[in-house]
Amino acid sequence: MGWKLVPGTGYCETGGQLVFLDLRRDRYFALEGNDRSAFERLRSGEPNDSDAMTRLVATGLLDRCDGLSQIEPTEVEVPDHDLSAVFGASFDLVMVVRAGLALHWARRAMRPNRLAQTFESLQARRSALGCETDDRAATAVAAGYAANRWIQRAPPRCLVDALALDHILLSHGHAATFVFGVRTAPFKAHCWLQTASVVLTGTAAEARNFTPILVIQ
Repeated sequence: MGWKLVPGTGYCETGGQLVFLDLRRDRYFALEGNDRSAFERLRSGEPNDSDAMTRLVATGLLDRCDGLSQIEPTEVEVPDHDLSAVFGASFDLVMVVRAGLALHWARRAMRPNRLAQTFESLQARRSALGCETDDRAATAVAAGYAANRWIQRAPPRCLVDALALDHILLSHGHAATFVFGVRTAPFKAHCWLQTASVVLTGTAAEARNFTPILVIQ
């Protein structure tokens, strides 16, 4: 038997640090010193002593799996383009209402005690679609959201807007990719929605300044 990361957990190496995101606990953290060395040995298939493994298991990062260990850093290709390259949508009263309702839902769904459950629910809705997303149709819905979002009083926030748009897209039968990213010195986190070719929330330039740490698709 091997080891794998528990669901809702991802990691990346950025700025010389090994940074993790644990959605269940709504926290980012870095493994350092002996704990990082033990994780690197585990990832490369080298043996660890019992004390090192006890410390790693205590982090809550790992779970047993059949076969070889599956502990790879997060990887996803971030598109070069965003909605600024898409022909702008016009005012749409229906989308104004949908955006308002989705933002209200997102603000509740992102509470720390609900965040992991929210993403489990979103993943279940993605799986239930049972078909590949039409990227052009998804981009059109996102453009409509962006064109009518400004009417809402709530200030733009990456997590709130990504959750709200994801909620709307799934209700239209489209599944985008939800990406969390980080950078260090100083530490900063960001998240966005994307298709294979377009960043749907925020800008592509901003997204590409972050190293992906967790992907939900």
